[in-house]
Amino acid sequence: MEGSGIMRDIRICDDAEPEKVLNLITDNDLGIEIQSFYSTITMDDEEYNTNLINKYKELLPNVKGGRSLHAPFWDLNLGSKTPMIREATMKAFNYAYKIAKELGCTEIVVHNGFIINTSFYNGWTKNAVSFWQEFFKDKDDSITMMIENQNEEDSEIIKMVIDTLGDKRLKVCLDIGHANANSNMSVEDWIKTLGNRIGYLHLHNNHGKISGRPSYENDEHLSICDGIIDIPKVFSLLEEYCPDAIWNFESKLNTMEKDIKYAKELGYIKSTSK
Repeated sequence: MEGSGIMRDIRICDDAEPEKVLNLITDNDLGIEIQSFYSTITMDDEEYNTNLINKYKELLPNVKGGRSLHAPFWDLNLGSKTPMIREATMKAFNYAYKIAKELGCTEIVVHNGFIINTSFYNGWTKNAVSFWQEFFKDKDDSITMMIENQNEEDSEIIKMVIDTLGDKRLKVCLDIGHANANSNMSVEDWIKTLGNRIGYLHLHNNHGKISGRPSYENDEHLSICDGIIDIPKVFSLLEEYCPDAIWNFESKLNTMEKDIKYAKELGYIKSTSK
């Protein structure tokens, strides 16, 4: 199987250590997902954030591909009924939006914080849609927010939020590793049911749900070459159902080079003479 030859926007998640992947990015003409601002703990540390922003401003001119940012996600829930949790989530997303603007990012990845078996889908969706309507009131269309699946058992709750809101500034970040490790749907069915709602991908592999092992250990973030996900089949389905989606490799940093080599062999990354 080979890639379609379409010029694809492919990026590397930097795992909050951009210096370690900068050469890999520049040598292969790829983009970056900035993950250094994921923590809710450091949001109010002005000195920390200023220093981190300045570091990225020094590094990013070397990145010729696209730029995106992962928002804080610890303990947040955008569909919560509790005002304090909703306010904290709104603060975190606005914090991420401000930094993304400053660093020239065009996408922000967020987690919705939905906890299975604690809320009814309809009620949670209503709260989530209200949250997004408030969030987008003072935002332009230069940044797209991407909802990443994490512990959802299926694609329904994310699909309901996207369709009910009906705003082009909100799309899906499909994390195929999370889908394989945490849900009751196959990765293939996630792609088919969400279709062109998917604007963004996190690509890594694992061995799925393993009996007797804590669920959090199932999310191994292995190279796309390892694990049980059929990557060539997944890539083919992505081309069919969401051909314009941005691809991000999110395996461990020490396997990124292996992933890029494999994607080149499949024809999805152009080989360079560097």
